[in-house]
Amino acid sequence: MEHTAPHPAPNQAQRRAFLRSGGLLLTVVTTGAMLASRQARADDGLLSQASVHYQTMPHDGQHCSNCAYFIPGQAATATGNCRLVGGTIDPDGWCVRFSS
Repeated sequence: MEHTAPHPAPNQAQRRAFLRSGGLLLTVVTTGAMLASRQARADDGLLSQASVHYQTMPHDGQHCSNCAYFIPGQAATATGNCRLVGGTIDPDGWCVRFSS
């Protein structure tokens, strides 16, 4: 008597196919997120102003000159820099990385 492995029921085959496609989708999403994160960083390792929604105006009373990451310029009203965001930063500016 010859023994053969049973074929999976149709719903099990569909389930396996679904799980495989879910794994593929997870891989694609994770890879895309990693690439987006790398693109958000400039060559100097700082975040781009666009990626943090930087603006030159305060937001709800928060502004860069009161942020823990702000590096002031030569004068109080001069542009400065940021420990996280690349480019020059206006002391009255704001971004989503604001931290008091």
